[in-house]
Amino acid sequence: MKAVVPFKTVNAKSRLSTILTADERAKLARLMLDDIVGALREAGLQVVLLTTTPFQYDAEVIVSEKDLNAALNDFLGSEPEPVMIIMADIPLITVKNIRDMLASPADVVISPGRGGGTNVQYIKEPQKYHVDYYGASFLDHMRITEDNGLSAEVFDSFNVSSDIDEAQDLVELYIHGKGKAAEYLRSILALDVSKGRVKVARDVQKVTEGHRPGRPVATQ
Repeated sequence: MKAVVPFKTVNAKSRLSTILTADERAKLARLMLDDIVGALREAGLQVVLLTTTPFQYDAEVIVSEKDLNAALNDFLGSEPEPVMIIMADIPLITVKNIRDMLASPADVVISPGRGGGTNVQYIKEPQKYHVDYYGASFLDHMRITEDNGLSAEVFDSFNVSSDIDEAQDLVELYIHGKGKAAEYLRSILALDVSKGRVKVARDVQKVTEGHRPGRPVATQ
């Protein structure tokens, strides 16, 4: 069984530029990918990366110049076996999350992201289905299952819904992450609990004073 992971290789995670440099964003994106691929493989899935530019990785890599929807729909149309589509920015996902989705009796399992998006889909008959990402894609995918006479299960999970798009999203990875991406994030940033909502921030003292990863640091 295959899991396809769309992965942006150029200017990854640009919306994190308010807190991370280009090199840091690229490294974080790669480590998030590593964490997700590791979980997928432990759950017994064969990983396929979908990219727009050539990329060296220990997995099958499909390069397509088409947009995300067209590229994924081409892939689904050629697959006779069940397929899982999983975004590359949900590093909190666990092996148990994946196995729970695989165990569903539904034709399609849809795990929503925040803001109306779709973070994971498990599709048992990919040739009877198509995707429509961007915008309120969760609602679109629920409609697509209904239009095609397929049963759907909504997999509601904190881990799977926690996609890393904006700087504020990094708080969840910092606090709850257990993989390489979280370890790296804690090595370069700290938690700011000085006022209002918790956020991540730069903190030079974190290194010089031996701050332990995961322990909040209030910045001025």
